[in-house]
Amino acid sequence: MMPISTYESLIDVASPNILQGDANAQTNTALLWTAPSGRASGTSQRIEGVAVGFYSLLNRSGGAAYVGLGVRIPNHLWEAGQWVDATTTYTDDTVAAQDRTAADFPLETLTASDGFMIASRVPFNAILIDVSTASNLAGAPDPVRAARYSNAAGTGWSALTTILHTAASVEYSTSAETVIAWDVPTDWGVHVSGLGTGTPITRYLINVRATTAPDTTAGVATAISLYRIYFLESIANNATKEMNFSPAEAWMPYGDGLTAFFSVANASNRVTTLVRTRS
Repeated sequence: MMPISTYESLIDVASPNILQGDANAQTNTALLWTAPSGRASGTSQRIEGVAVGFYSLLNRSGGAAYVGLGVRIPNHLWEAGQWVDATTTYTDDTVAAQDRTAADFPLETLTASDGFMIASRVPFNAILIDVSTASNLAGAPDPVRAARYSNAAGTGWSALTTILHTAASVEYSTSAETVIAWDVPTDWGVHVSGLGTGTPITRYLINVRATTAPDTTAGVATAISLYRIYFLESIANNATKEMNFSPAEAWMPYGDGLTAFFSVANASNRVTTLVRTRS
């Protein structure tokens, strides 16, 4: 590990959320660390990224849980919008996804297989959704949601089957933190062609659809945030996942904030880490 004096922060705090907590997308609330404002000296490069010398994640959720440590993806690296499946059409709605205006980003429609899409310049594996309008479950069958990603060739879709935490098969709820998280697929490629009208190219795509649509009310979000979570592993209750990177360190690029991930939220979960800015 680098000398302790190299690191800007020793973080040792309770981590009560899955990521940042309900209603905290597109804010800095509940992040463990945020990147300094401005740009690297003498360059046009934004100050983004963090180096970690050590981390420890303690699961006190009462049962097994996936844990990890990672960064929030800066807004300038991704866009988002709505997906209409019948016409395979993407409509950009990034401003609504990235601002805090209430109830302005539709997550789906009442038509089966419509949903939303995210297109990112860099891989990511977690989405925080601030749901402002819950989907309606009054009738039967209940909504069913599924996620897929651009395949290795960038010309087709592959089903996302490595989901670790998700609201994709239940209602979008306004009463709890809504997170979809997964293991990064080894065959995730950037979009080249063939994945719909208006879909950005040279981007990593995730498409979340209501394959069985809600019956009367479709889910709507106020904002979403993206994350790249590393070191994901399921650990038992009261177990600790930790790593000392001495004599090196782990670099997490493309991050404007640091967060822990606990698939089961609990106020007694805890994170300890040594971090410094590394752009």
